[in-house]
Amino acid sequence: MPEKLKELCRANHIPLTHAQLEKFQLYSSLLKKWASRLNLVSASDLKRLEERHFFDSLLAIKAFEAYGFEPSGKVICDIGSGAGFPGVPLAIVLNQSRFYLVESRRKRCVFLEEVLRRLSLSTACVLCTRIQDVSCTCNMLTARAVAPPVKVLQMTLHLLRKGATLCLYAGKQPLHLNHCPGCRLKSLAVKPRGVNFARQFLFVKLHGV
Repeated sequence: MPEKLKELCRANHIPLTHAQLEKFQLYSSLLKKWASRLNLVSASDLKRLEERHFFDSLLAIKAFEAYGFEPSGKVICDIGSGAGFPGVPLAIVLNQSRFYLVESRRKRCVFLEEVLRRLSLSTACVLCTRIQDVSCTCNMLTARAVAPPVKVLQMTLHLLRKGATLCLYAGKQPLHLNHCPGCRLKSLAVKPRGVNFARQFLFVKLHGV
């Protein structure tokens, strides 16, 4: 059982059920099995999955709260999902939301499809394509370690024009978009208990949409 994740989530008021913790345990096993073949996670990060990737992914829940976004019943699209961060951890916990995991690399899509099948995450599906080719309507887009902010914005403009909000993960320093005419920007800091790192999130929405 992922005790470190359980401890961190409890300290930061992110409720986890026993069934959800079991899913994280299985997800961890799958990552360790596939990691070397697909270069999913570095060897050093495999030793700290619960803190570095699972818990960090879930910090978006705190950012959503601060931003005023209620995820229940909404559609969330994870851009460049790769090994599944942050989309899979969020899908495990936010099980009243619908998730699209967007990944263009076929081998990683196969891994993500196996994860969703083994974890019985029926509210999530994999879109094996580029984000530029995604046409579905979604409420929130998440992007963690995908590309520079300006590039992510360019890749997702067609979805922002349909009403989506973009949520960008950053490190300790706030993200800035200096050339974003027509955008409403909101930067939020999340300083979790029990870890030695902080997260900045940048929310981007188009005016008048």
